[in-house]
Amino acid sequence: MNSLLYYLLEVNCSLVIGAVLYFLVFRQLSFFQWNRYFILGLCLLSLLLPFGTVRLGELFLSPTSPVLAFEQSNTVAHSIGASGDLVSETEMVNSFWHSFSIGYGIAYGYLLVSFVLLCRFVLRYIRLGRRIRQLSQYKFEGFTMVAPFGHYANCSVQHVIVMEEDQLDTPDGKLIFEHESQHIVFKHRRDKLFIEIFRCLFWLNPFVYWMRRQLYLVHEYQVDEVLANRYGNGGYARFLLTLTHQSRPAGLQSNLFNTRHELVERVQAMMSKPSSKKKRWQYVLTLPLLGLLLLFYSFINPPKSVWFSASLNGKKNPSKTIILDPGHGGKDTGGISSFGLEEKSLTWETCLLLKQELERKGYKVVLSRAADEYKLLRDRSNFEGDLLLSIHFDNVKDKQSLPIRILYQSGVNHTMLEELNRKFAFSLGLRLQQNGLAASAPAINTKLAILRGAKIPALLLELDNINAIDKNVKPDFVNKLAHAIDQSFEY
Repeated sequence: MNSLLYYLLEVNCSLVIGAVLYFLVFRQLSFFQWNRYFILGLCLLSLLLPFGTVRLGELFLSPTSPVLAFEQSNTVAHSIGASGDLVSETEMVNSFWHSFSIGYGIAYGYLLVSFVLLCRFVLRYIRLGRRIRQLSQYKFEGFTMVAPFGHYANCSVQHVIVMEEDQLDTPDGKLIFEHESQHIVFKHRRDKLFIEIFRCLFWLNPFVYWMRRQLYLVHEYQVDEVLANRYGNGGYARFLLTLTHQSRPAGLQSNLFNTRHELVERVQAMMSKPSSKKKRWQYVLTLPLLGLLLLFYSFINPPKSVWFSASLNGKKNPSKTIILDPGHGGKDTGGISSFGLEEKSLTWETCLLLKQELERKGYKVVLSRAADEYKLLRDRSNFEGDLLLSIHFDNVKDKQSLPIRILYQSGVNHTMLEELNRKFAFSLGLRLQQNGLAASAPAINTKLAILRGAKIPALLLELDNINAIDKNVKPDFVNKLAHAIDQSFEY
């Protein structure tokens, strides 16, 4: 649900920035067709831009590397079940109500309101279309006409014009007909259908309603421009102004234009001097707007520990911090070999040896537990640093040695942190093979609490089968593992 909230934030921010640009620059221009396309394009791009696969922030932090070749040559398992010793490492409360949070409540509430609004709009639109089909229709100058019904009179609805047939013989009636027929010619009903659906989806943003009003206003400007050129600005303006003396203007405008102020605003736009064609260059401002939005999406709501990763692609930095998490501990023994070796002891001894090797290479190494103690998973993952490695061993009954298994979380929140998890996983897998250690393809696992709660790139490593080890891992194995970890920062 965090991804949904981020997406809604990005879409609404796009609308705000675009609406401000329209208000300051384009709203005063008389290029009504261009303004129409800008409003519709802004709404459409606001929907699509957050789905862009290329983010500027990722370009800054993620150069290409030989890891791609390793990644392409292996198939990633998108989901694996927790088994063996990993059962105790999974949160014991995975129920819906336990994981429910304020963020989830907001997201579900927002989706519910959007769904209700969308269903109501679709039902009304279908009922209106069905009602129109049931009415007696007639043709006039190639346009479909129906008699007034309900509160619809002297207006265009969907693909028909709603007017009394005898009105077409009067001067005012002919003008109303020409006005509404132009709405059909311009296909304004498609715009209205799109903007109303958009409003149902993003109902909480007040700028959506303002942009909808601007779109409807542009529709009227377009039609007014055509009729003013046909009948003259003065005559057509006087006809519009006569509507201001009516308690409820009849039909020439949609329900949005039921106030005298809006009719006067249309007349003022009609009588104003047209914008110079040279001012069309101002629409080029949409290009830096797109660049600004892409830049904004690149760094919007970054994980607290993303900025540490800016140095990951540079030269080796001795100040990097690696968190080693010796799996299990205290009352949680983990797996037990056939000859009594406990996994919690083996992971502790391995991490101590690995810590020494990494410190020789200039890294600062922090252990998630200080001794044989039991710690909650959320406490063991609550560290700041550059990489967290949770060390474990598999538990298979026979004494067959197993390749190193790398687990990482990805595809849940679609954040830059998850992308770093993936890059580290494949980089480490490649380096392990290059150092002569057997390693299987990295696999996604979204059920491990140690990975879910990490604020920094985090991997879980199953180094071998505990039954294939006598007392401890071999020093040569630890040396190669430390060297591979060191090289994994060069992804």
